[in-house]
Amino acid sequence: MKFPRSQPLLPESKNTLALCFVLLTSFVFILTIAVLVNTVSLRALSQRKVTFVQLKDGTAARIAEQDELYREPKTIQTFVSSWVNLTWAWSGKIPGTNDPDPGIKVKGSAKVPTTAWMGSLMMESEFGKASLVELAKLVPNTIYSGKTRSGVYISHMGEPREIKRGVWEIDVIATRVVLEQGIGESREQFNRTFTVKAVEIPKSPLKENANELEKTIHSLRAAGLEISELSNSNLRGGGEGEGEGKTGKGKGLPPLQKLICLYFTYLKSAVYELQSVVF
Repeated sequence: MKFPRSQPLLPESKNTLALCFVLLTSFVFILTIAVLVNTVSLRALSQRKVTFVQLKDGTAARIAEQDELYREPKTIQTFVSSWVNLTWAWSGKIPGTNDPDPGIKVKGSAKVPTTAWMGSLMMESEFGKASLVELAKLVPNTIYSGKTRSGVYISHMGEPREIKRGVWEIDVIATRVVLEQGIGESREQFNRTFTVKAVEIPKSPLKENANELEKTIHSLRAAGLEISELSNSNLRGGGEGEGEGKTGKGKGLPPLQKLICLYFTYLKSAVYELQSVVF
């Protein structure tokens, strides 16, 4: 005995429409949750306190509460600039004195200028030691006899790009100028992308009887930063517009990335609308 086939509750076309509606509703729900979470985070940030502190020299400084791994872009740029100058500016004198610099031995008889050794303290420990060995191969012995001088100037210092929490990349274009007595000058461009990460800031102040080494290490690490990687940069000439294909808002991006950009643009506008209600 044959029973008649049961009919679907809805026609097939309406089933598809209902499924699309459910999926769209789920997407809107997830998006709403994301907006709420982001709004709560923004509200927490807006409530961070700003205060003033009195410094030892009698001046006052404005202090804002920040994440422990946050670093001001200017702080990162100054840190990298200091490393470039310490590493490549060789005067043949011990820093802060007029005494000849005998150099610091790094491996066997190889040595580097004292300032370059100081620069290595601004790097990850193992990376810093390895870089000194390579740098020693480039330092002529005439540096220590005063017959050769090396200087450096920076023609482009990019804005730090945060690639993950507490880690930044920054592009630098610099030029090394080497003056050799009786020979003349030579110039070499130094294009590098620095990877810089936040580390613990020295907490305790130095004691009054701290030696020069302790003072040097403390001052070089005071920014709470260290260099973890150096790579060649493709920058030429240091224009601010360089690399716009990477940082432009959707220009020249593949379709999927354009869609993601549009999504985040929508999310940003939704956050602003929700903030006007919450706050």
